[in-house]
Amino acid sequence: MILQAQIIKRLAYKQGFALCGIAKSEPLSVEKERFEKALAQNFHAKKEYFERDIDKRFHPELLLENCKSVIVCGFNYNMKKSRKAEEQKSRKYLEPLFLKGTPSSGMRYAVSQYAQIKDYHVFMKEKLEALAQILQENYGDFNYKITVDSSTISEKAWAVKSGIGYFGKNGVIQTSFGSFIFLSCLLIDKELDTYDTPNQKTCGNCNQCIELCPTKAIVAPYYVDCNQCISNINLNKNETDFSSIAKYGWLVGCDECQNVCPNNSKAPVNEEAIKLQAAFVEIQKEILENLTPETFEKYFKDTAIYKLKYEGLKRRCVQK
Repeated sequence: MILQAQIIKRLAYKQGFALCGIAKSEPLSVEKERFEKALAQNFHAKKEYFERDIDKRFHPELLLENCKSVIVCGFNYNMKKSRKAEEQKSRKYLEPLFLKGTPSSGMRYAVSQYAQIKDYHVFMKEKLEALAQILQENYGDFNYKITVDSSTISEKAWAVKSGIGYFGKNGVIQTSFGSFIFLSCLLIDKELDTYDTPNQKTCGNCNQCIELCPTKAIVAPYYVDCNQCISNINLNKNETDFSSIAKYGWLVGCDECQNVCPNNSKAPVNEEAIKLQAAFVEIQKEILENLTPETFEKYFKDTAIYKLKYEGLKRRCVQK
């Protein structure tokens, strides 16, 4: 039985996804070539996992035998109201949402929006699992694989292929809901009645993310040098020296290229995302200034920050 794309999308929206696009499973040769070009220039900061299983990133059938379709779902995690254009240009808005005061050290503790919410790997997988189960109830058993930033597949490339977004010049996927979007894929070994066409949009002449990146990590449109990227440095579990980025005040992640993006100026707030806010958010300053193994376990266990471990987060707090 051939699955119906519109029914799948309707069910995906019921699960709380803002976006759903579906692409036919086939090799993405152009995307693979661009990825390998970035590797050749060491934009991946010599992270070995980028160099492994490159074919699997762009060949879904290597992840799921006889894969026929790639269902891409996007969850809008934007939790801050849009700001006026003049505030964007003056960059007065860079203080992240929920930051409660200034730490006694004199530096701000900025936490990226993605880390201010419960671990997306968990709740996104639950949503996709529920979607897969409902589809099997309606169409019978089929084989599937769920990915939420948890396998080698290039979810960004498939987001473009499925039509739900396009690459911004900062390497982040831009959508009709802005760029604060978690991506996930449901690979299935079933064909659909229709497939979406790739998203052909671009950023046009806008270069704000390139011009306003604090460390000039966006070395060319669509190419980010991870050796200079604030987010890449402070999210590196093996990193021990944060002196080069301490002055920018980002403790976990970095949203600056997304904050200056005009596509986010009117991005809608997702009430479900607000309900999924992590426990530490409202008392962020106190928790970070007085971090202990007990408070770390209590407030960060259900967040993406937990992977940094207590020692890692504490080390970042001290250096900043």
